[in-house]
Amino acid sequence: MRRTVPLLTFTAVLALCLSACVPQPAPAPSDTPSPTPAFTPSVKPTPTVSPTAEAAAPASDAVLIVSLDSASIAAGSTLEYSLNAVDAWTAALGTSPTQSAVEGPYGGTLELTALTWPGFTLTVPDDGSTRGATVRVTTPTVSGHPVVTTGGIGVGSTRTEAVAAGATEGFDATELRLDTRDAPGTQSLQRPGEVGRQYVMLVLEGDSVTQLILPANDYSDI
Repeated sequence: MRRTVPLLTFTAVLALCLSACVPQPAPAPSDTPSPTPAFTPSVKPTPTVSPTAEAAAPASDAVLIVSLDSASIAAGSTLEYSLNAVDAWTAALGTSPTQSAVEGPYGGTLELTALTWPGFTLTVPDDGSTRGATVRVTTPTVSGHPVVTTGGIGVGSTRTEAVAAGATEGFDATELRLDTRDAPGTQSLQRPGEVGRQYVMLVLEGDSVTQLILPANDYSDI
């Protein structure tokens, strides 16, 4: 005998199936904001400032360049070998010199004044001129300033370095000469019949420069 499904049960099952087929509404968006990632600032390297051509070098690093007629300690500067330039020398080197009379080779004093810094002596005429002025350097620096010739040679340089800078032989192995030039109106004692010469004398002990003397010459017997 066939079983009859009650109408009420069939109706309930049909309603359940229909509800399952109906699409459900999307859930309402949440009002809670998403967490914002923490900001981490990027670290930039500190820029390196390059020195400019206009930047002044510290006084202790300024090189004193000596030549036959004058000296310089900065681009475009001129330091005369003169008694009238004492203030300029003092300002350039940062220290003042001691001043003393110059004794003559046969006694008495000459009309010259020696301006002396440790390791550096500038001998100048008392009348303020530059005629007959001389420079003697016995240390690599004066008041913290390296002292060199126009070719970069100073006390402590080697014979090889001096020759590479253009130095030529002197009277013997203890002397070299730089920046040689003729001195019109003079007669060389070393080269009879020829005009005398002036130059930067490099005094050596062994193969090391121990003194600079300028201007030296080959026509004076004193």
